Amino acid sequence: MNFKEVDRYYTELVNRQQKEIETIKERTVTLNLSDADCDRLARKCGESGLTIGKLLENFVGDLVDGTYSNGSDERMYAGEWFDRCWFSLETKKTLLCNLLDRGYDPEDYLDTLDSIKIAQKEKKYLEDHPEEADEDSQYIDDDIAMWEEELKDMREDWKPVDTPDLDEEVTIIRKWLDDKNKLLYGAE
Repeated sequence: MNFKEVDRYYTELVNRQQKEIETIKERTVTLNLSDADCDRLARKCGESGLTIGKLLENFVGDLVDGTYSNGSDERMYAGEWFDRCWFSLETKKTLLCNLLDRGYDPEDYLDTLDSIKIAQKEKKYLEDHPEEADEDSQYIDDDIAMWEEELKDMREDWKPVDTPDLDEEVTIIRKWLDDKNKLLYGAE
């Protein structure tokens, strides 16, 4: 990289971070902890002069290479911790996991599913009321076929351990999206 490329990279990085900083706000997350763990956590934070919230903010920042991070070693160790925990080692090969691993937005998957359902209802309605059909009605089957192909592409390379129950997989995605939106936008 030459100097201009390095300068442009760091300018973009600073601009991205500034945009992220502007979205910082208090978030509410529920933790299930024993009284003893709460006491230990408070003591650990007290030893460093941190609030529990600040400790968690810092850990999350390192874990996700977030807006603020404590450095490359801290990011590496937080990542290693995550990779070694039971929830990472025993990852079920869900459709959600596959979509995220492949860079898809799970909401796009749900939107495509919803588009198919709406088009199928519209098709059924027009079959029952042919007098309301117009020249655009003939494209419903094409749209459905296109969306089904999109879903197939999104599921490509997904190799679940067992035969998947797609309704259950969609429920998992909807729950994840609901949790994500509650974290981003607050309780509804």
